[in-house]
Amino acid sequence: MKEKLKGEARRKIILDGYANNEPLKDIAAKLGCSLASLKVSASKLGCTRTPKEAADFRRGFRIPDNKRRDYYQLMIAGQYRSRECAQMLGLLTANL
Repeated sequence: MKEKLKGEARRKIILDGYANNEPLKDIAAKLGCSLASLKVSASKLGCTRTPKEAADFRRGFRIPDNKRRDYYQLMIAGQYRSRECAQMLGLLTANL
């Protein structure tokens, strides 16, 4: 889709993309616009992700509040990667 979409079609693609947790790059590619333009449009529509939701989406898993402190302690002081910390805390199984 080389040409830019306008109006209702653009709104529908943005709302559906955010509702289906699609990556922002994919939504922007469908619209033929930049990421910045997509974020502005989504903000105007009121469908942006909170920073916490965005981080969970990038990681691929959610960190419960009771393990959040331990997770960040392992990440910062232990120098472990995100997936390794999740496995240690039992948030992921080893075979993923």
